[in-house]
Amino acid sequence: MSEHPFPVVDGIPPGRALLGDRIRELIEASVCVRDDEADLAAAASQVEAVTKALLAAGSAKPLLLAALEGGGHLSINNPLEGPGNPLAPPLSWVHVGPESVCADVLLGAAHEGPPGRVHGGWVAAVLDHVLGRATAAAGFPGMTASLTVDYHQGTPYAVPLTAEARFVRRDGRKLYATGELKAGEVVCATASAILVHFSADRFPVSGPD
Repeated sequence: MSEHPFPVVDGIPPGRALLGDRIRELIEASVCVRDDEADLAAAASQVEAVTKALLAAGSAKPLLLAALEGGGHLSINNPLEGPGNPLAPPLSWVHVGPESVCADVLLGAAHEGPPGRVHGGWVAAVLDHVLGRATAAAGFPGMTASLTVDYHQGTPYAVPLTAEARFVRRDGRKLYATGELKAGEVVCATASAILVHFSADRFPVSGPD
């Protein structure tokens, strides 16, 4: 077990990841199904039964980390990268290094804003997340103080996207990073951020019970 102030597990719990995948599929299906093609009331009843069973099993600490092969940790329940969190697309890290990071991401109809395009808030969230990962990978974990996103064109969903970010510089506790979200070779959005460096021990979390 790694000496880390947050709970760390050996690898991604397969059951949690599988459940996250199935619920993501359910979310996508629920926003795409036509009311006249399915018994939505019956489906809601089945979902309610499963929800009750999971609640009866008790609650776990939401912050759960697994070591990444290239260094750092994967937040299993994170709403952007967590395979155990159905809200997450999730991001799949292709590269995590001290100079840059890169992730693949696939957003779906559940993330739609304008017709056929990803909601701008999700675009900003993805970019914010990879910018934070870039500063952390450089050795300076931080929290976003300012995020500027330029939308160059609508981001399509249901197609592979690439999110990249780079740590630019540090000025005291201020961290600077830039990044972009691309569909193939087309840049859909770019971002720059100022983050405030913090030490992990400022957010102590007890280890697993």
